[in-house]
Amino acid sequence: MTKQTDPVRPPLWLLFTALVIAELVCSLESGMIYVAISGLYEEYGDPVAVGWLLTAFTLTAAASAALSGRLGDLYGRRRVMVWMLVIAFSGSMLSALHSDLDWIIAGRAIQGVSMAILPLGFGILRETVEERHLGLGISIIGATYTVGAGIGVIVGGLVVDNWHWQGLFVISAGMAALAIVLVLAIIPRSRPATDRTSLDIIGGILFAPAIAATLYGLTEGAGNGWTPFILSLIAAGIGLMAVWAWYELRHPNPLIDIRLLGRRQVRLANLNILAISLGPLLGPAIFLPFLQQPIWTGIGFGISATFAAVIKIPANVLASVAALGSGALSKQIPVRTLMIASSAASVSGWAGLALVSDHFWPSVVMIVVLIVPSGSVLLVLTPQLVIGAVPEDRTSEATGLTQVVRAFGKAVGLQVIALGMASSQVIGSEGTTFPGPSAYIAVFCACALFSVWSLVLMLRLPRTLSENNVSTLDA
Repeated sequence: MTKQTDPVRPPLWLLFTALVIAELVCSLESGMIYVAISGLYEEYGDPVAVGWLLTAFTLTAAASAALSGRLGDLYGRRRVMVWMLVIAFSGSMLSALHSDLDWIIAGRAIQGVSMAILPLGFGILRETVEERHLGLGISIIGATYTVGAGIGVIVGGLVVDNWHWQGLFVISAGMAALAIVLVLAIIPRSRPATDRTSLDIIGGILFAPAIAATLYGLTEGAGNGWTPFILSLIAAGIGLMAVWAWYELRHPNPLIDIRLLGRRQVRLANLNILAISLGPLLGPAIFLPFLQQPIWTGIGFGISATFAAVIKIPANVLASVAALGSGALSKQIPVRTLMIASSAASVSGWAGLALVSDHFWPSVVMIVVLIVPSGSVLLVLTPQLVIGAVPEDRTSEATGLTQVVRAFGKAVGLQVIALGMASSQVIGSEGTTFPGPSAYIAVFCACALFSVWSLVLMLRLPRTLSENNVSTLDA
C-alpha cells in the first residue's frame, strides 16, 4: 500500500519531531495548570470558578478530538492540525492577556481543541510513514502525551515559583507558534477525501453538547454532589447521545461512523481503553495519596510530597522506555502479545499492591516496575489496534473517538475511586479524616479487576491482527 501523498517525503526524525512538538502543545496545556490551582484559589477566592479552568478544557477537548479528527480525514489532516494549533494559540493568548477569570476560563476552553492533535497525528503517520515504521511512530506520539503531561507539571512549577502564573499561557502560546511553523515546514500536504458529499452537519451539532453535558455532569457530581440538576443534566446528555447514535447509524455519510465499533478489533480496543481508564490509568490519583497517608491511619507511609514525586520520576522514565520500546518491539512481536503481557503486568501490580501495602519498598516496586509502565504500554498500543482495523480515510476520526471513550472512562473512574475512598474512613485526634485501610484495599482490588477485564479483552483479539484490512474484522 502506498503511503506517499507528496512527491517529497521528509526524513523520519524530522516528521516525528514536528508531530512531537505539536502533541506537546496539548500535553503541556493539560499538565501545567495543575500546579497553579492552589495560588488561583487564593487570588480569586472562588474554588468552584477556578475549577472551571480544568473543566472547560476537558469538555472542549473531548468533543474536538473526534469531530476535528473526522474533519482532518475529509479536508486534509495537516490543514486541520494547523487550524487547531492556531485556535489553541489564540486561547493561550486570551488567557495570558486577561486578568478577569471569566476570560481566562474562555481561553482554557479554546485551548481544549488541541486534544485533536493526537488523532490527527495518527492519521498523518498512517498516510506518510512506511508500514514498517508506523508502530514506532504511533508509540512515540502516544508516549509524548503521557510524558508531556509530567513535563508540564515540572515546567509549571518552575513558572509559578519564579514568574507570574499567567506565564504558563505564554509558554503554551509559544509552543503552539513553534508547532505551527514546524508542521507547515515539515509535514507534507495531506490528501483530502475525494468523497465529501452530504457532509453530516447535524451529527456534529448533536455530538458536542451530548458529550459536554454528560462529562460536565460526571465531573461536577463529585465536587458539588449529585443534585437533581446534575442528574438531570447527565440524563439529558445520555439521551442526546442516544439520539445522535440513532441518527448517525442512519446517515449515508456520518460525520462519526459508530458502525466502525462493530468491527471486532475496534470494539475490543475501545473497550480496553475504557477498562484501563476506569482505574489503572488513574494510578497517580491513588498511589500518591497512599504513599503520603499518615502511618497512624493504619495504611500508608507518611512520606513527603517531594519524596513521592521523586518516586514517580523513575516510574515515568520506565513508563516512557516501555512505551517506546513496545512500539519498536511491535515489528518483531505481535501487538496482541505485548498487550496481553501488559494487561497481565497491570493485574499483578494492583493485586500485588493490595497484598504488600504494609511494606514500603515492595509497594514502591509494584508501582514503579509494574503499574505505571503497564498502563503506559496499554495506552500507546491501543491506537495501533484501531488504526489497523479502519480505512485510512477514517483514521483520525476513529482514534479521536477512542479519546472520547477514554475521557468518559476517566470521568466515571474518578467517581469510582471517590466512592471507594469514602467506603471506610478514619478520624484523627484533630478531626482530620482519611480513607481507612479497607478503602485503599478496595480501590487497589477494583483496579486489579479492571485490569483483569483488559486482559480478557486482549485475549479475545484475533491471533492474526488486521493491518489495514478491515474486511476480516467484522463482528
